[in-house]
Amino acid sequence: MLYSTFDNKFIIRGTLVAVDPIHIGAASSDSLNPVEVDNSVLKDLKGNPVIPGSSLKGVVRSQFESVLQLIGERVCDIHNNYDRNCVSKSKADGIKKQNISRIEQAEKLYNASCEVCRLFGGRYFAGKLHFKDCSYVGDAPCKYENRDGVGIDRKTGAAKGTVKYDYEIIPKGTSFDFELIAENLNEKQIGYLDFIIKLLCGEGIADGDYLAIGGKTTRGLGRISLENVTKESITADTLRMRVEQFLNSRMASEEG
Repeated sequence: MLYSTFDNKFIIRGTLVAVDPIHIGAASSDSLNPVEVDNSVLKDLKGNPVIPGSSLKGVVRSQFESVLQLIGERVCDIHNNYDRNCVSKSKADGIKKQNISRIEQAEKLYNASCEVCRLFGGRYFAGKLHFKDCSYVGDAPCKYENRDGVGIDRKTGAAKGTVKYDYEIIPKGTSFDFELIAENLNEKQIGYLDFIIKLLCGEGIADGDYLAIGGKTTRGLGRISLENVTKESITADTLRMRVEQFLNSRMASEEG
C-alpha cells in the first residue's frame, strides 16, 4: 500500500514528558567564554528545548526492530548494501531495469522490503510514519540545569584532573508537544502503530520500561513517557465527505 491513492491517515497527539533529565546536544561551539557550558542542549529560536523528530524516530525504530526480530519477522540492516539489507543495491538495480512502469517498480521495491522499512522508510521510498519535532510546553522559559563530567584515568580508575567538562540538561518533568502522523497503513501496520504508541507510553515491553533519547542514557538520563494520548483516524470515506462538504459550501457562497 503506497502513496498513489489515499487510503487512511492516523494523527497521534499527546504530551511527551521527561521521566529523567534529558541531554540532546547541540553543535559544539568554540566559545572562549568561561561561564558558558561545554555541551549545551538543542534549542529553538526562543531558547527553549526541542526534541527533533529524527531523534525520536531513530530510537523508536531501533526498539521496534529488536521486537520484530524477537517474533521472527524479517528485519534488515538499513546501513548495509549487501546481505543484511532487505533491498540490496543489486536487487534494486535489477527491478529498475525491468520494462515496467515506475508505479510497478515502486510496488516491487516495497514488497521486497522488510516490515520496518515499509513503516519507517528504506533506501528507495519514504516511510509511512512522520515524527514531528516536539516543542517545549510551558508558560515560563525552561530553566536548564548543569552537570559536571570527568574523564577516568585508565590506569588508576580515578578521575583524571585535566579531563573535566560540564553539560546542560533539560530538567525532569519538562513537557513537550507530541505529534505522529501515519499514512496508508494496512491492517497489520495499524496493529504495529498501536504497539509503537505503547512503546512511547512505557508499556510496550513492560510497565515502566520507557524509551530513552539523547546522550548519556547509560548515566541515568533520557527516559521519556507519552501521556494524554489522542488518536484521530481519517479514512478515504471521511476525506471524500470533507471534500464534498467544502465544495458544496464554496458553491453556495458563490451563488449567494
